Amino acid sequence: MSPGVLLVGAIIMETGIAMIILSWVLPYKANRWVNIIIGTINILYVVSGGHGLYYAFFATVEVACMLLIIWFAWKWKPVVEPI
Repeated sequence: MSPGVLLVGAIIMETGIAMIILSWVLPYKANRWVNIIIGTINILYVVSGGHGLYYAFFATVEVACMLLIIWFAWKWKPVVEPI
């Protein structure tokens, strides 16, 4: 694989770690959309790679978890602070 392909793979892998920090620092609306967009990109990445039964198993679990993240982000409501 070329260094460019490896770099793209590394960036995609690091988005999971980055999302933990970003979910703490981004405002509600940006956080919601970044979770939906990054989740979708990660699903496409996982589905397009790998082969074998072990990969199918891990990919199924990973895609199911990312779909849950997207679903929860889609349903998020802004937090209303008590008066």
